[in-house]
Amino acid sequence: MVKRGSFRKKPLEDILRKNMIWMPYHKIQYDYTSSKKDSIQKSGETALNAMFCESVKNERELFTLFRPNYLAHEKIEHCPQSEEIIGQAVSTDFDGILGNILKKFNEVEDELNELRSELQKTRSRIRRYGHIMPMLGTLKKERELSEKVARLTALRDVSSMCLNVNEDIRSIEVVDHDVFYYPNLVVTVKHKENGTERYILVNLVESGLINKRVSCDRELTELCNKNSECREIIDRSLTSHVLRV
Repeated sequence: MVKRGSFRKKPLEDILRKNMIWMPYHKIQYDYTSSKKDSIQKSGETALNAMFCESVKNERELFTLFRPNYLAHEKIEHCPQSEEIIGQAVSTDFDGILGNILKKFNEVEDELNELRSELQKTRSRIRRYGHIMPMLGTLKKERELSEKVARLTALRDVSSMCLNVNEDIRSIEVVDHDVFYYPNLVVTVKHKENGTERYILVNLVESGLINKRVSCDRELTELCNKNSECREIIDRSLTSHVLRV
């Protein structure tokens, strides 16, 4: 939006098109153990976007594709209408992806244990001697350790969210997988001044069907506008649909 006068505003972008895309998601089922000493296998499952899983370029982008909360909607029955698009599912190395996330999770957990111990010692020293002498160097170290612990804790929590498990995991093995579809509205908008186009992806299940409101899927919107390969996938899906119609 841009201001027009003191109070009124006008949009900077025009809506060009709105298309419904049923995006495919891999439902991944796996067995895992929670510790090296525990031989009892437990079962878990998660969901991974199957359109973009082979096009992401880094760990952060991969994390945005995991949507275990979508499993609650996997059995939605719907017969797509002629104007709706079915996204193409791409196969991927499930063991490799989950294995790398698990490796990262355990590396972060081990580093967190070391940092927490160091942070505790540093804070203890500040409490014990801080009132006696200046401890600017120690205070700076405490702040740096606290920030690092916070970042690593967030990374560990995201990794745990991707795996859809609330406990430590030491080993993991994929046992089954299939595909389900989740509806998104893809809105194409064009900037009024420079003419550039971008996509806005809207979640239609939790907000649209339940609360009768729409909400922007910020993670997928950012991914499809910054990652050229993901954007091309959307482009091809929309173009092929137009050609079919």
